[in-house]
Amino acid sequence: MKGWFRVAVVLTLLAVAPVRLAAQRVGAPAPKPVLFVCEHGTVRSLLAKVLFEDYAAEVGLNMRAVSRGTRADSVVPPWMLQGLANDHVALGAWRPQTLQPSDITNATFVVSFDVPDAAIANASVPRAHWDSLPSVSRDYATGRDAIKVRVHQLVDSLKRVSKKGSP
Repeated sequence: MKGWFRVAVVLTLLAVAPVRLAAQRVGAPAPKPVLFVCEHGTVRSLLAKVLFEDYAAEVGLNMRAVSRGTRADSVVPPWMLQGLANDHVALGAWRPQTLQPSDITNATFVVSFDVPDAAIANASVPRAHWDSLPSVSRDYATGRDAIKVRVHQLVDSLKRVSKKGSP
């Protein structure tokens, strides 16, 4: 009986250990998001957010992104929705939002697209200016692809940094 009891205890511990580890990971604070900022919050920053989250998930980087506009539109333009739909992206309940000081404070990295420096001047985290990229409104595919190259470089860089910081 004692042998069976030991086997049962070991099997129980083996079954519970992964659940405990998962619970510890779930309780850990989520990493701060990457903040993408453009004027209207409905084209370049939105596209960067979508591309970032897709590629980050693909390479195993546990990080999300947010899109904000310095003068956010109330809706995403129909041509942009069509471009996203062609890329098999549905926004669901997502809505454009105006940049707030808390967005900058809560970011781990800030990327701006052709907005005045003053809009993100208070960022105390690394930032990048992705200015003068091809227009997404003139040619969705060309604009998307230009942003995609930059997003992949950023995600790859953040992934390398996260590997260095992991135990």
